[in-house]
Amino acid sequence: MNSVKNIMIEEVVSVSLDTPLIEVARILAEHSFDGMPVVDKNNKLVGILTEYDLISKGSAVHLPTLQIVLQDVKVYNKDKATFKETFEEIASLRVSDVMNSEPLTLDEDATFEEAVIAFRDHHRVNPIPVINKKREVVGVVSRYDILESLYLPKT
Repeated sequence: MNSVKNIMIEEVVSVSLDTPLIEVARILAEHSFDGMPVVDKNNKLVGILTEYDLISKGSAVHLPTLQIVLQDVKVYNKDKATFKETFEEIASLRVSDVMNSEPLTLDEDATFEEAVIAFRDHHRVNPIPVINKKREVVGVVSRYDILESLYLPKT
């Protein structure tokens, strides 16, 4: 268990630069992810998008607030034009508007210890894309993967 390859997830769910943020929010919730790699058409890493990016960037949508607003749409009956404008602005946002274009990565030959150090030194990072020499995403590793590997041997 001395390699990140032994604990990483190889079946990576990723998004592209032009994926709508509302779609990203659905994917994150559906899979219980904290984030996911952003790749180009050749599966090369161009960034990462995390829940933190979705709720903290200046132009980003605060998704919990959006959910509350959408659950109580009748509040906006008095001002449908404002609601429509706000909703269209939110719906037009794409991954490229809020992603981190310089993500922390691990090389596919990284050790387990290097992965642990990366999470220790970068508290808000989760998951970390694992890339090969061509910057292609070959996996992701999360804090959960680290913890799980300490208790349950992978089969």
